[in-house]
Amino acid sequence: METFKHQDLDIKYIREGKGEPIIFLHNGGTSHVIWKDVAAQLSGSYEIFALDLLGYGASSKPGNEYPLDKHLDILSAFIKHHQLENIILVGNCMGSAMSLAYAMRQPAGIRALVLVNLLTFNTFTAGQLGWSLRLRKSAPGVSQTINNWLGGFRLNRFISEQSLRMQFGSIGQKKNLEKTEDLCACFTANGQMKSLLLTLDDLVNYDVFDRFTPPADFPPICTIWGLENKILSAKAGRKLNATLHPQREEWIEGGGHLVMLETPEKIATVIREFIGAKEVAA
Repeated sequence: METFKHQDLDIKYIREGKGEPIIFLHNGGTSHVIWKDVAAQLSGSYEIFALDLLGYGASSKPGNEYPLDKHLDILSAFIKHHQLENIILVGNCMGSAMSLAYAMRQPAGIRALVLVNLLTFNTFTAGQLGWSLRLRKSAPGVSQTINNWLGGFRLNRFISEQSLRMQFGSIGQKKNLEKTEDLCACFTANGQMKSLLLTLDDLVNYDVFDRFTPPADFPPICTIWGLENKILSAKAGRKLNATLHPQREEWIEGGGHLVMLETPEKIATVIREFIGAKEVAA
């Protein structure tokens, strides 16, 4: 992996292929590895950058705060450092939120957005873990005590596999994808639990996406949802699309929170078709 230095932080990333740049951003709790199969299918035509976000994978884990603005500052510096233009941003969950937020902040230079399972306040609270965010709002002291306690834990292999299994739909569960070695390594690594909890601690600020309606000159959007997503509600995702107005919507039967691992060929095809469409290229 290559290293991008931002202030005193190391951001690790994979770079491969040639062509227009695609930046892949993962969800909280995992790393760039969720995109490996999709990236492999696109690297023949595009230059791929797949990042380990701050607090995850092989990147620095300072263990203090991971607000969305901090992630955006790093992404902005990364893009400027590599002098990237005409960028396609592809994200999952938190990575989708980062992609959308970056385009809201700096739409120039972004050619298209592919938002997989977009994390917002509403999509999270409508999912099976939504109670944790509601607890944070109603009883912040209790929530903080629980988070401080959990943050010191390093997950073992069994708990990691069970946590991952919840993130797959029936497609991934039938394939036993929760046993994937490099995916499990994301959850068993030191500091991962604390990083995830610190990310969740910032979710109250993700309600901006529930209120956002793109202007006419905004980069074109494709949304992809796993219909069996237990972490983020696909039903809430349909409501979100009513204001987000994506140019293309995909709903993956049997897919969960990690559809790029469950159906990599399908996801790669959707990305390739969308960014090659005339209305996107115009």
